[in-house]
Amino acid sequence: MSGGRQMIRIEQQIQEAEIAFKLRETEITRAVQRGAMREAVGQLHVQRLRAAMQTLEWLAKNEAAIKAKVASATGAQS
Repeated sequence: MSGGRQMIRIEQQIQEAEIAFKLRETEITRAVQRGAMREAVGQLHVQRLRAAMQTLEWLAKNEAAIKAKVASATGAQS
């Protein structure tokens, strides 16, 4: 990875998070099936991941309003 920071659009973050969510959900399901994780613990992990996805989706949906509010509060122009 390079040392420079690149702005990653919220839509791209959501796409990547969806991939990670599906992979992690599969890992959790397998861990529960193997008996390496209790089902209740697995469900909690999945709920947390879903909540994170919902937060990203909410931010994407409200991005323009959030940016406008921040700009208004700081006196910055977008």
